[in-house]
Amino acid sequence: MKETLIKNALVYDGTGAKPFSSDVLIRGTKIARIGRIPPADTYEVIDANGFALSPGFINTHSHMELEILRDPRLCQVVEQGITTEVLGQDGSSVAPLTDDLVKELADNMAPLAGTIPGPYTWRSFSDYMSVVEEMKPAARFVSLVGHGTIRMNVMGNDNREPTAAELQAMKDLLANCMEEGAKGMSLGLIYPPGSFAKTDELIELAKVVAAYDGLIMVHMRSEKDKLLEAVDEMRAVVENSGVRLQISHHKALGPRNWGKVHQSVASIYAMREKGYDVTIDQYPWTAACTGLKVCVPQWAYDGGEQGFQNRLKEPAVYEQILKETRDEIEARGGAQCIMLASVATEEYAWMAGLKMDAISEKLGMDVGRAVLHILQHEGPEVIAIYFSISEEDVIYVMKNDIHCVCTDGIVGAHPHPRAYASFPRFLGHYVRDEKVMPLEEAIRHITSEPARRLRLWDRGLIREGLDADLVLFDPAMINNANSYIEPTLPPVGIHHVWVLGEVKVCN
Repeated sequence: MKETLIKNALVYDGTGAKPFSSDVLIRGTKIARIGRIPPADTYEVIDANGFALSPGFINTHSHMELEILRDPRLCQVVEQGITTEVLGQDGSSVAPLTDDLVKELADNMAPLAGTIPGPYTWRSFSDYMSVVEEMKPAARFVSLVGHGTIRMNVMGNDNREPTAAELQAMKDLLANCMEEGAKGMSLGLIYPPGSFAKTDELIELAKVVAAYDGLIMVHMRSEKDKLLEAVDEMRAVVENSGVRLQISHHKALGPRNWGKVHQSVASIYAMREKGYDVTIDQYPWTAACTGLKVCVPQWAYDGGEQGFQNRLKEPAVYEQILKETRDEIEARGGAQCIMLASVATEEYAWMAGLKMDAISEKLGMDVGRAVLHILQHEGPEVIAIYFSISEEDVIYVMKNDIHCVCTDGIVGAHPHPRAYASFPRFLGHYVRDEKVMPLEEAIRHITSEPARRLRLWDRGLIREGLDADLVLFDPAMINNANSYIEPTLPPVGIHHVWVLGEVKVCN
């Protein structure tokens, strides 16, 4: 059995306690000893040189479902110290599905996770997780099951309330996924078909998750003008189901909404004061990233991608879609705040990395028509970056003790830099340089606290007997080196990353 001795480390154990100088012995997949440990002939010895040794970082919001299949080395994940990723976000998981749903579900997943060359070969939730294990990915993975995916399995992409029988079928399918290892359910309440659900439907499904002590992670119904109303909806879900809740990538989009996070966070603490376990996560950047299709009114996707494409061909309906699309673009800050990250075809590959004002000018259209033209031509795969978040809001959300970090990483032709360096940016730019919190508290936010929320009791702390998921980094150097212009540059300051005792990064 392989044994690795890490000498002279400054150990941040994940609890938020002050660090201490120590050696750490890894034996096989476990942390075997912590203390002053003399070298032995059987040990591989690594001198930490006084650098920080922390538990592996846990990314609570990931879109790497298909990237695992494309490239299981996952360099953009492990190079930033992430040892565990949480899949199945925003109401969209790649499982479960039926034979009839393969293309439709792939269309729904495309803006969030991209595509793969062939069809989805799995069907059940456990089938997919087995496929992931067979790929032997560099990082560890757990997954939620997407509410939108559950809904598609029972109701397709219909914009209506479920019948009693359909609601029961959704509850049964959700329970089955929880039995197969799902950590909870995600909600994507701006993405059809999940956006078609009323609050009562969410409450009934949340009761199933609560029965398994699972977690709901939610992309709320609004992060813009109706942010506070969206928090109120989630309070109704929590209070009527007892479910544990995490609000994903908490923020206020668009200049006219900046500052609302003060009120939204206050509402979250009010829920916690009543005894409910409600938390938030955040990516440490001032730009969002998701499909370009979010600029289109949700009702336009009744019936899925084909329903949307058909509506664009009806002149009167097109004009209504156009009007609402223009309004949404304006709410996000305008054409100059939207940059395309990836498209589907070579013909439009020139658009990746350009903002919509420049693209619109080249196309000879106003921005609303340009967005609809692109979606008509390219389909659902188009991913955009939205420069719509206030730096002051980012720092305010980050300072709360209920906060943890995520990447919300989507990989594309010109991806958001968050997919490559969110955790180093948090520890370097915000914690060290901006001094938003002590380093030991910051490490708690990205290790033991997300482990607690996900009930991952085998990781998240440096403790004898726990899994050897560890990161060795230089606190004086760690940071992102990338930018919106050069998003794929790896971070700096991380020296070693171990996943279950195996070295995945060695700089």
